Amino acid sequence: MTETNTTSEKKRILFSPIGNTDPIRECYDGACLHIVRHYHPYKVVLFFTKEMWAREQYNECYTRSIKSIAPDCEIELIYTDIVDAHLYDSFIDVLPEKVRSLRDKCDEDTEILLNLSSGTPQIKTMMAILTVEEGFRGIQVVSPNKGSNSKSIPVQAEDDVEAMIENNFDNEPDAENRCEEPPLQAIRYFSERQRLLSLIHLYEYGAAYELAKGSPNIDLEVKKLLKHGKMRQALMTDEARKTANAVDGIRLFPNLGKNKKGEELFEYFLTLVIARKKGMLSDFLVKCNSYLFEMLRYYVMKKCPKLKLNDCMSNRKLDEVLLRENAPALLDMLDNRYGRDGYRSSDLSLTNLRIIVQYAEKQKLADNMEDNTVITQLLESMLDNEQFRTMRNESAHTITNIDEPTFIMKIGLPSEQFLSKVTQLSSIIIDPSVKKLQGVYDTINKAIEERL
Repeated sequence: MTETNTTSEKKRILFSPIGNTDPIRECYDGACLHIVRHYHPYKVVLFFTKEMWAREQYNECYTRSIKSIAPDCEIELIYTDIVDAHLYDSFIDVLPEKVRSLRDKCDEDTEILLNLSSGTPQIKTMMAILTVEEGFRGIQVVSPNKGSNSKSIPVQAEDDVEAMIENNFDNEPDAENRCEEPPLQAIRYFSERQRLLSLIHLYEYGAAYELAKGSPNIDLEVKKLLKHGKMRQALMTDEARKTANAVDGIRLFPNLGKNKKGEELFEYFLTLVIARKKGMLSDFLVKCNSYLFEMLRYYVMKKCPKLKLNDCMSNRKLDEVLLRENAPALLDMLDNRYGRDGYRSSDLSLTNLRIIVQYAEKQKLADNMEDNTVITQLLESMLDNEQFRTMRNESAHTITNIDEPTFIMKIGLPSEQFLSKVTQLSSIIIDPSVKKLQGVYDTINKAIEERL
């Protein structure tokens, strides 16, 4: 694509390395001059190696050529002592920094053009990379012979500048516009695509969305799904639902009606799933403790109403006086658990909730006793090991790393099996669809991959 419209709302600055095909070669514009001729930048920034700078100092051939066709154009000169321009190491710390520095000085109404056709092949490659990675507008100039310039004679310092300008065929009114904008956005797309895939495979939806949201190359559906994942991981469920409720005919949420607490529990359950998938077992344990506590409290309050736990609570405390009045058998079980000194009023805890579920089993106080029996058995298989509480506390209060062998040694189960039991509990207490929907983030990932 070639752009020659001078009425564009954006002002233009051309950043151009200078090579030995500039400013004019064999009676035709070099790349820099040709871009100035057809894109009309209000300013040109010329980047010189040591050799090119010597030529400019000798007869001002580059600046004089630009002024010959654009007398009002501002020209900024950047001198460097680069000698080996064919070596990336000679300019890798200088060239990109100058381009980015120019961008930082520009306002939003200024568009930066990059000359992709001047300089050594290595400099041209770097300019193309900057175009792709930084979102600049890259301009390529085709040589007049439609082929390589390797056989043409380079510009010499002693060449007559006025004669070059006077005999330039590109000054003719019907001269061909040889500027092209190569499809580097395709390269940028594949670069962005690869980074997005890497991020979603790590379930890093927030970072992926930040990368994608400003890109014109990424499909709107992908952006919506990434935003959905970001909102869900932040437990902003309502916002996530507005962004995407289903994908490819697959529901992304359990059908819990107006059961907001059940929905909150399910979304938090998904954070456990992701923590284990990412191998963050310390975080997994801490989240498991919080989740099991909230889920068991939900179960006792909602599905064991005959137990009347609120009658035994004083604010947040499970009160021993109220227990003695309203549930003496439960107090006996608590006394037995806490040993010689017996139970003393304290905040409701995961340990206490386990005993309350056992109490519901013995007294037949659950709405569904079959479910209550399974819940009791699952809890015994998961939490009877005192190491669970110890490791949970260590993870929550110290900087400690838990790997899979340590998890197995301490808990007695692989983390995958432990999560499987948590999933089974969740399916009983929240909704049977929990088991199917535990892989909802993988469903989202698959949909994103297909759209990318």
